Amino acid sequence: MVGTLRILAAVDIHGRPQAILSALAEESPDLVLLSGDLTNAGDLQDIEEVLQYFEGFPTLFVPGNMDPPELLSVERIGSSENVHGKAVSVHGISIGGVGGANPGPFSTPIELGEDRIWGLLRGLGRVDILLSHAPPHGTTLDIPRAGGHAGSKSVRRYIEEFQPLLCVCGHIHESAGMERLGRTLAVNPGPASRGMYCSIRLREGEIAEVKVSRAGRPGFTF
Repeated sequence: MVGTLRILAAVDIHGRPQAILSALAEESPDLVLLSGDLTNAGDLQDIEEVLQYFEGFPTLFVPGNMDPPELLSVERIGSSENVHGKAVSVHGISIGGVGGANPGPFSTPIELGEDRIWGLLRGLGRVDILLSHAPPHGTTLDIPRAGGHAGSKSVRRYIEEFQPLLCVCGHIHESAGMERLGRTLAVNPGPASRGMYCSIRLREGEIAEVKVSRAGRPGFTF
């Protein structure tokens, strides 16, 4: 990769892509990454309606635990590509993903056992950027309001063993932020349904800047 790659990353849209439209216009990204929960227990038509807002931007996504299970096997919707269980190369950067989430207390539409998550992740090999709806377990990014840690142990294991440059995750709305795990910077942008997003700058294949923001307000930079 040569030069600077501008990425806008968002998660937990829950059917409200309008909340980050101003950020799309302001950032004018080269690539959009969506880490799941595009809808709130919607169907494929709802997914299509959400992704229409990102037409014109190369977009990669994984399903979240609240998305319809049929989305796991959909390869592409418009200009948006599903990278659940696969890796692709964009601008010389390898990007792979795993959707859904490890089982939780609410029996949501897409929950995968840790063995299944690990099998999908291991099959990716090492990627530069991992899209995972579930955050890595035992971090500041996976603490629900009730306390404890709700992230995926398999995502944590993948990060520790393969050390991608970035992991973009979400799922736990109240744990927006960033945490370094070895070489990997893991980022939970917070819910896009409330205007939260992350702007990422890669320069010559390395992280130049990562900033978590709310649309229309200043953010904080790592």
